Amino acid sequence: MKVLLGTTVLALAWLATGNAQNNPIQYFVVQRPTIIAFFPQVTDAGLEKDPDTNEALGDFQLYAIRAGPRLKKAGIDFEVVDAATFKTRAGKVVRTFSTGKVGIGYYFIVPGKQPRIEYRVMTDEDILKIAHEYFKIALE
Repeated sequence: MKVLLGTTVLALAWLATGNAQNNPIQYFVVQRPTIIAFFPQVTDAGLEKDPDTNEALGDFQLYAIRAGPRLKKAGIDFEVVDAATFKTRAGKVVRTFSTGKVGIGYYFIVPGKQPRIEYRVMTDEDILKIAHEYFKIALE
């Protein structure tokens, strides 16, 4: 699936609801089951070096859009961040997460439990399956 980067970034910006728009490191306050989908910031030069990146981001966007309504219906917050590092606070526990070399994946977190990190583009069904396993919540 080929998607122009501008379209991908605009759609992901629409999906993103991070808590700190102007800070260099986004900060998410986690009060209930939450998934933070992360992907790297990409430049035109980066796309020229690796044309598969555009396709991966297009797939990432597609599956995030498909999973979002079902996650919301189940009471799971779904955030999207385009950064190599972000912070979470769940209760009194503050964590800083760096995405590493892969740079794309999903950070599952709920207060009182260690986060689960999955590195790769996952289909909407994969996201929902892991959400069910990790959060122990029924998903329709």
